[in-house]
Amino acid sequence: MEISENRLIGLIRKFAGKSNTIVRGIGDDGAVAGLPEGQYVFVQDAMVEHVHFEFSFMDPRHLGKKALYSNISDTLAMGARPLFFLVTMGIPEKLSSGDVLKIYRGMDMVAREFGAVLIGGDTTATKGDFFIDISVIGKMVSKRYFGRDKARTGHLIAVTGRLGEAAYGLRLLKERAPRKGAGSFIRRFLSPRPPYELWKELVKNDITDAMMDISDGLIIDLSRMMEESKKQACIHWEDVPMPRTLRRDGLESLALAGGEDYQLLFTFPRGKLDAVSSMVQKGFKITVIGEVVSGKGVRLLRNGSEVEAPGRGYDHFKGAR
Repeated sequence: MEISENRLIGLIRKFAGKSNTIVRGIGDDGAVAGLPEGQYVFVQDAMVEHVHFEFSFMDPRHLGKKALYSNISDTLAMGARPLFFLVTMGIPEKLSSGDVLKIYRGMDMVAREFGAVLIGGDTTATKGDFFIDISVIGKMVSKRYFGRDKARTGHLIAVTGRLGEAAYGLRLLKERAPRKGAGSFIRRFLSPRPPYELWKELVKNDITDAMMDISDGLIIDLSRMMEESKKQACIHWEDVPMPRTLRRDGLESLALAGGEDYQLLFTFPRGKLDAVSSMVQKGFKITVIGEVVSGKGVRLLRNGSEVEAPGRGYDHFKGAR
């Protein structure tokens, strides 16, 4: 593909239909429709062998868990609780029925955590690689949808958890070299559960209007939010939460551009800072990393001086991190 993923999505947007029931269409983690029973979120995300994962270091059960976690993460990022999901699989001859059932068992484990129900899908044969494509339907539980287009000048930028854990876990899996303490990083890559309990607190305290999950990398995902909001983000390198291992080994780029942590990225007004601080005191992992300002794109500061980001993140059509 000769253009970036963002550019392609921009071109596809002209084909989007219009309806009085559509609250938010193309351009976010999910679409929002207003129905007589309330607002619902519709999410769809796929994983493809040799692009998103390798069976050589991911067993089928973990694949099922990760595939559904990534879709539920998008659903939460829009302000909705997952209700139902549908699964389509492209199955090559090399996979057995037992492997396929293990994938479904992994998804079932995740579905039970969030109270989501499998209601259908499709299966088809492929001549080469395996793929899984999941659609999730969620019910809005926040007062309004959390959109990438809702970041406002003066709002603070925050993230949950620690960034770079999944990318470092993938690196360790590829190296196939055992290291002390590697287990937590590998688990984050194989089974990236979104911070559901923290998300519920954000909703309950009405903290944010703008949210997305970090799937492709902090810099590129934050850039997408700023593009939709027509604003600029100013973030501080030293404030980005990451494992000490990454800072010690000079691997900080994994926290800025690694992706696949499925942590939450959100903005909030300064008037909510006390509420966020109270959540932190209760043990929830939230870190303020910057501020929304006028302008475009993302500015990265290190000790007060602007620096170039060490990579942006993953783009399906313009190369890797």
